[in-house]
Amino acid sequence: MLLVTRIFVSVIRVNREVRAKLEELKRKTGVKSMSELIKILIEISEKELDKFKGDPKVFLRTLKAAGEAGRYDSERVNEILYGEKS
Repeated sequence: MLLVTRIFVSVIRVNREVRAKLEELKRKTGVKSMSELIKILIEISEKELDKFKGDPKVFLRTLKAAGEAGRYDSERVNEILYGEKS
């Protein structure tokens, strides 16, 4: 009997910062391979995205605008997001 196994290998290019974060998550989760880690991350992401009921485009615009607010400037968030002054 002849058993044929196909192995598919893909390469994903990421910058050093992303690679370091993935390696840290791999260590924290105790998984043996990067493939296993990515599978876990996808499963968690799908669950979280299913919980989100809003418009993803609005969410992404809000994230971009929030970046303009600065790391510690929460008092100006309404002004930055909606043009309102408190």
